[in-house]
Amino acid sequence: MMRHHFRHRVAVIAALAASVVGGSAHAAGRGGYAQQQGAQISQQQRPQQQRPQQATPKRAHTQVSDGAIAGVVSASNQLEISMATIARKQARSREVKDFACEMIEAHTQAERRLSALLRRHRIQVQPTRASAMLVGHAPLFAAYLRRQPAQKFDQAFMNAQVMTHRYQLRMLDEQLIPKAKEPALRQELQRVREQVVHHLEHAQAIQANLAKQQQGR
Repeated sequence: MMRHHFRHRVAVIAALAASVVGGSAHAAGRGGYAQQQGAQISQQQRPQQQRPQQATPKRAHTQVSDGAIAGVVSASNQLEISMATIARKQARSREVKDFACEMIEAHTQAERRLSALLRRHRIQVQPTRASAMLVGHAPLFAAYLRRQPAQKFDQAFMNAQVMTHRYQLRMLDEQLIPKAKEPALRQELQRVREQVVHHLEHAQAIQANLAKQQQGR
């Protein structure tokens, strides 16, 4: 049940990031994301005949600022660093500990490169609903990992890493890279994408290795 809840949270973040990266962090109002999500679900559940029959104009292509894109990337870095910091302390397997250290180093360097790029090109980070969700859910993901029994922690962490990196790759391909305007930022995002692919492949290999070890017991 707890694992399903965690998977749901990751999926919610991915869906949000893939659809409203350019949305203002304040667009949800005081009710926050949960209230807005409930309102959307409620509207979707209304019978078709209750909805206005008038034709709605096509929505213009959403303009996403480079600052909004940078905010999502930065929030993603912080989330990964937070999870890996816990794993570095609680993991039992050496390969999982090493992976956690690799994640901390890679995302710390990525955050430094991003900060330097933003300063050089005078890009100001713009909060969005996607970045706010990533920041807001980081403590929840941390709590999920800390609650794992010692014998299940390594597998739980690697499962989480596979999920989050899959969604990061989707976010980069569908939203962030195509909408980046500054060439230097787009180049950095391509570099981040290469790292995400490498991390995902590494995480999948460790995940499979842990599963084999579990079956052999």
